[in-house]
Amino acid sequence: MIAVPGFCTCGWKMALSVFLFLELLVYGAAFICGIVTAALVTVTQGEFGSRCILYGAAKWNTTSKSLGLVQFGSGSLCGFISAVSVVIAVYCFCTVFYFIYANCIEGASRGLRWLTACLVMSCIYLFFLLVSGCLLRVGLNSFCQSILAEHEIKSCSDAEKRNWTAPYNGSRFYQNFTSAETSTWVNFFFWIVVLALLIVQRKQGDDFKPLNGANSDGTASSGETDRLVPSGPRP
Repeated sequence: MIAVPGFCTCGWKMALSVFLFLELLVYGAAFICGIVTAALVTVTQGEFGSRCILYGAAKWNTTSKSLGLVQFGSGSLCGFISAVSVVIAVYCFCTVFYFIYANCIEGASRGLRWLTACLVMSCIYLFFLLVSGCLLRVGLNSFCQSILAEHEIKSCSDAEKRNWTAPYNGSRFYQNFTSAETSTWVNFFFWIVVLALLIVQRKQGDDFKPLNGANSDGTASSGETDRLVPSGPRP
């Protein structure tokens, strides 16, 4: 097994497999993507009175020379995207923190059962990220189509430069949602990498040291069994 030196400043010995080291790096990147997506969606909601504009509609008001909202999308759409991003970010943070703690202090790590559970969670997160990315893309396109139906506006990004009916502020809605979509798809790619790393580790029978002398499948090792069962002749 190839080992990568630990990256903690504590005095405990720490060595990570290459696959686990890469996995933790990807978790860190996925954490950042999750926070960015949730923040952008939340900020944009706040600029529209805590309402979601995905699948909504806007109309140009010729009298006031401004854009006004005539239809909002379901608030659960933006809430779903934000919730998925936050849950994934928390999962990544907790996973990285645990492995740093476990390898620096306890010297323990996951077995095959936990590795299998991580595989299942990765598949779930990939599915939710796929749904979130599609909602952002299609929902924003739907909103932009309503804006482009007005002859005064040539592009959705051009709508950011126009006046909006108070109390709405659309000066960054297209940029924010486009960046949120990009962050979501990047996060989706990161989780494909995580899934691939987990599959490799699963096929190798887990590259990590067993917990408390247990085998990789969670059963007690022969040395542990010998200590528990007396070796003398039975009466």
